[in-house]
Amino acid sequence: MNDLSARIEALLFALGRPFSRKELTQKLAVSSEALEDALRELGAREGGITLVDDGGMVEIRTAPAASELIERVRKEEYSREIGKAGLEALSAILYRGPLTRSEIDFIRGVNSTQTLRTLTVRGLVRKIPNPKDERSFLYEPTTELLAHLGVARAPDLPEYEVVRQKLKNLEDSFRASSQTPEEPTI
Repeated sequence: MNDLSARIEALLFALGRPFSRKELTQKLAVSSEALEDALRELGAREGGITLVDDGGMVEIRTAPAASELIERVRKEEYSREIGKAGLEALSAILYRGPLTRSEIDFIRGVNSTQTLRTLTVRGLVRKIPNPKDERSFLYEPTTELLAHLGVARAPDLPEYEVVRQKLKNLEDSFRASSQTPEEPTI
């Protein structure tokens, strides 16, 4: 695999979302011709993942040969309860989101990496680019979760503004109490 194909694969994998050809040429600073050659090479490669190309957008997905295994593992994942950790993370995302993983960790007081992975795999939350920091993602509820809860959007949740304000007050209070007082100026 050439260097450009490897870079495309890495970018698609790391960000976990589809890209347009225009977006890829800009991010990779390559010509359209070079991009097309690299996409053809990536698409011809056999392995556990495959390039999905609808003519406008490209993304990587698991290869069809792995579908049986993936389906079995997903069923195992879905059969487990999301538990208290999942409910806490979902509540934070629904009432204060979209949030970064570190903001969710701050609200919950514990590491949420595994919990967020489980919620993402189940299709309850999704990662979106963070406009304030390209190195991180924001987590937001999916339309499937909102539909399951019987609301069209998060603000339609019961006591949305009340709960949102209580969470904000708790966060502000904790931040204020954890800051060291400034030295008095003389």
